[in-house]
Amino acid sequence: MTDKRNSTEEEDTGIDRRLILMARTVVVLFREFEKIARELDITIPQYRFLLFLKRGPKRAGELAVEAAIQKPTASGLIADMEKRGLISRKPDKDDGRSVKLSLTAKGLRKHREFEEALARYLPSLIEAGDRERMLDAFSELAYIIDSRSTTASPKTVEQLVEDAG
Repeated sequence: MTDKRNSTEEEDTGIDRRLILMARTVVVLFREFEKIARELDITIPQYRFLLFLKRGPKRAGELAVEAAIQKPTASGLIADMEKRGLISRKPDKDDGRSVKLSLTAKGLRKHREFEEALARYLPSLIEAGDRERMLDAFSELAYIIDSRSTTASPKTVEQLVEDAG
C-alpha cells in the first residue's frame, strides 16, 4: 500500500487530495468537540458566541453574521446564554436604541473550561514523536486563518461552486 499522506495527486475532481483530507479531519474533530461540549453543557454555536464576545461587546446582529447563523437562531442562543448567566446585555453607548452583548465572568469561565477540555483531548490524537510537528502545523494553520479573517471574508458555497464551474 502506498503512503499518500504527502501526495499532491489530484483525484478525478481535480482537487488536491490534501484538501479533502483536511476537510475530513475538520469533520472528525468537530464531532469530537461536540461530544466534549455536550459533557460541559455548552454547544458549539454557544462557544463561538463566547469566543466572539471575548474580543469585545457586540450587537446580536453582528454575532449572527460573524457566526454565520440566522438572526432568529442567534436570538434563541442569546436568550439561553443570558438566562444561564454567560452573557449580559448593556445599552449601546453609541446608539441608545440598541444593546450590546458582553461576556460575564461565568461566560469567560465556561469559555476557558471548554478550551482547556479541548486542549486536554487533542494530545490523545498525537503520537509522542509527532507532537511538536503537529502542534507547529496547527499553530501555523490557526495563524493563517486568523490573519485571513481580519482581511477577507470567506467565500460562500455559491461563490465556490461558481468559481469551480
